[in-house]
Amino acid sequence: MKIFRFFQTHVLVICILFLCMVGCTQIEEQALESSLIINAVILEVKGGRMLVAENVTSSEYAEISNKTIQELDEERISLIYLSYDKLADVKVGDEVEIWIDGGLDHSYPAKGHAKKVKVKEE
Repeated sequence: MKIFRFFQTHVLVICILFLCMVGCTQIEEQALESSLIINAVILEVKGGRMLVAENVTSSEYAEISNKTIQELDEERISLIYLSYDKLADVKVGDEVEIWIDGGLDHSYPAKGHAKKVKVKEE
């Protein structure tokens, strides 16, 4: 009887731990799926945020890297300032895929928070 109760308790604990791990993983994946995803190139990293140019490739980066925000606005290039917790993982000129948390404001450049940033392979 003690062996059965011992076995039953351990199986119950293992099942609870498994359900918690699976549940947390699914919540994180659902949060990323509901995020706004953009492709961009990083133009600037400073002050706890990065400035990105949306829908610009790394090959186009050289053409726009020395232009002002006003010049980029005239060329209709979408710019976004994003705060991000892992700015050390990115650098100017990186072509990235960004998951944006909570949407963007309507200023120019727009502002928001990056939940995840994936640097694309060159």
